[in-house]
This record gives sequence, C-alpha cells and structure tokens, in this order.
Amino acid sequence: MKNKKLIIAVSAAVAVLAVIITAVCISVSIGNSTKPLEKAGVSNEDIALVSHRGFSHLAPENTLEAAQKAAENGYSHIEFDIRRTKDGIWVLMHDSDIKRTTNGEGKVNELTYKQILSCRIDEGNGVDDYEFITVPTLKEMLSLCSQLNLRPVIEIKESGTEHILELLHEIALYRNSDFDIISFNKEQIEAIDSILKQGRTTIYRSNVGIYLLVKEFDKETLDFSKANPDIGISFSCKANKIDKNVKALQEAGVPLAVWTVNKPKQLKELYDLGIRTFTTDKITP
Repeated sequence: MKNKKLIIAVSAAVAVLAVIITAVCISVSIGNSTKPLEKAGVSNEDIALVSHRGFSHLAPENTLEAAQKAAENGYSHIEFDIRRTKDGIWVLMHDSDIKRTTNGEGKVNELTYKQILSCRIDEGNGVDDYEFITVPTLKEMLSLCSQLNLRPVIEIKESGTEHILELLHEIALYRNSDFDIISFNKEQIEAIDSILKQGRTTIYRSNVGIYLLVKEFDKETLDFSKANPDIGISFSCKANKIDKNVKALQEAGVPLAVWTVNKPKQLKELYDLGIRTFTTDKITP
C-alpha cells in the first residue's frame, strides 16, 4: 500500500513538474523574443507600432490568425503582403512562390485562387496551434482589419502598374480611408499617388499614407523624395547615414517610417530623431 501511495505521489509530482517546465519554456520562448515598448521609454500613444506580416511571432505570417494576434497584443497597425493570382484575386503572400509557407508549390501569378485555397499553410510560428489555415484574400483581411480596428499597411509585391487601378478599386470596396500602401517599386508608388490625386477612385488621397520602401538612402531615393514630397519614405533600420538623411527629409516635409525595428534601444534612438512610425516583429505595445 505504501509503495502504491509513493508511486502515485511521484507520478503526480512528475506531472506537476512537466506542467511547470512547459509553462516556463513557453514564457522563455515568448519573453526572449518579444520586447515591450516600455523598455524603449516611449509612449504607445505617441507612435504607430506596425505589426510585421501580422503578429507573426505567434501565428503564421500574412494570415487572418496573425491579424487576430496583433489585435490581441495591442497593435494599432498591421502590415501584410499581397500578390495577384492568375485569375485576378489579390491574396496575402510574401514570396512569389507558395512553397515556403504552404504544402503546395507554384508561383502565385501562375495559380488560380481555387488552387491556392486548396493548399494548407504548414509553416510559421504557432502553426501547430491551428488545425487548418489557408491563404486569405485581400478582401478577407481588409474586412477583418475593420472589425479589429487595425489600420492596414498594404505592401504590394506584384511588379508593374498594370493592375494598380483595379487594386485601388478593390480596396475602396472594403476600406476607403485610413490605410497605408507601401512598395519598393517607384512606378507603382507614383501611379497610386497620381490616381488618387486625380480622383479616379472613391478613396481620398488625404486619407491614405503612401510610402516608397528603401533599403538605403542613395542619391536616387533622395532625388525621388525631392520630386515627390507628398510620398513618404519607409526605410530599413539598417540604412546608411540615417541621422543625416532623416534630418534632410524632415526639413523637406517628407513623411517617414522605418522597418524592421526589433530592439527597444534602436527604436528610442530613431524616435529621438523624430520618427513616429515603426514596423516591428518583436516590440509589443
């Protein structure tokens, strides 16, 4: 009898220990890779903190689940990537090929939406917490952002300007104000700016932030900004000569944002330079 009681007690202790270890591991995993904004000594009310590809630390990138996690963790903005399928549906996907994040393969622009929808997202943080996740459409994400009170920051990964007007019309159906569009493609950014200023959609230019993404502050970028002061520059936190160039662009009245800032100390340094919009993977509000 004593041996039986001892076995039960030991088993119970092992079970409790296992739960504690699991909880600690989860805490360490999340705690080490996410950093609260308060560590930067900056108020959440004074900045726009943009969750990169949704809160992809806790859910697979560019999914509705990642948007939900962003809202649950206090973000006000959410960045996500879009591409156009073979049959003209805008979906959320960073890469040109779906193979990295799903159990399928093939280029987005060579697959129909139905083909992409048949694939399951099987890679990304927290993917095992969900039974079945599919690639969402732009329409679905914009609708969810409205429900969750998240400002969309839409990065166009598709090249060219052929479908830009079509894209803006689609966005206007679900979101005609309070969103941002970003791209590395200068021609796309100029086309968007021109279309909105001409009033060719129901979206007012004053309600939209338009940013050119840049990795470096080269002469071409600075010349572009001088010629297009209404278009913002969203630069890499690893860009060259940030102090000097940020000051010059601010004096020219160019809107500025920075990506992808994951260290509170660096965020504070950029904040002190006057930056107020930060895209991040790890810094939480």
